[in-house]
Amino acid sequence: MASKIAVIGTGYVGLTTGACFAHLGHDVVCADIVPEKVERLRNGDVPIHEAGLTELVRDGIETGRLTFVLGAENAVGDAEFIYLCVPTPPSADGSADLSYLQSAAAEISAHLQPGAIVVNKSTVPVGSTRLVEQAMRRSDIPVVSNPEFLREGTAVDDFLNPDRVVIGADDQAAAGRVA
Repeated sequence: MASKIAVIGTGYVGLTTGACFAHLGHDVVCADIVPEKVERLRNGDVPIHEAGLTELVRDGIETGRLTFVLGAENAVGDAEFIYLCVPTPPSADGSADLSYLQSAAAEISAHLQPGAIVVNKSTVPVGSTRLVEQAMRRSDIPVVSNPEFLREGTAVDDFLNPDRVVIGADDQAAAGRVA
């Protein structure tokens, strides 16, 4: 059964995640904050060199299963699953800068339908689901962790043929839906 998925961030992880989910038959809306990048992606112009990714993006666009929008709030309205794939660069002390994650969570909160599930796909420390929950201020939206294990050059194959899938959550029903 096809799900409605929103992917926030169209960097390496987000674009691969969105294109692969569309390839698997889901309806995917990918959001970014850079207008030029969104326009390029809408035209099938993939800025990342990754085996098979351009073909998956173009196929997703042609079949209508993959679209690109400007702004996270424009992607999540009817999404069942929202994957946060935003940058988490190192801070001055070496820890992950989670400000983009917090900002994205706060931005989408008011636009989520009850029962939607937010999924941390960004590289984040253990316990970051609570940070996202606090930023959203929505007790009706569970947050699940699903870290990525994508290698540069083989990310599409890694996504479609994973050697492991890790899902973590306090809400076991939400974890089951993500699985």
